[in-house]
Amino acid sequence: MMIPADHERFVTPVEAADFLRCSPITVKRLARDGKIPAHPVTNGVRKRWRFLISELEVNMGKGVSSVRSSEPLLNLKGREVA
Repeated sequence: MMIPADHERFVTPVEAADFLRCSPITVKRLARDGKIPAHPVTNGVRKRWRFLISELEVNMGKGVSSVRSSEPLLNLKGREVA
């Protein structure tokens, strides 16, 4: 069976973690919590996850804001950060 040239392959949590620059454990936790697009490949208690880099890229772009707040940054004690 031939895979079309424009067909994107699924990647493992390790490859997704490399793309997202975090650990594979974090990737699996984010997938389990529904915070990143993921595809479970088993129905058991311990799911195996697969990812599409294009979906991760779109999802990460949604969290980016080009609008800057005019409010000053505050530290944990409520003081303005220079």
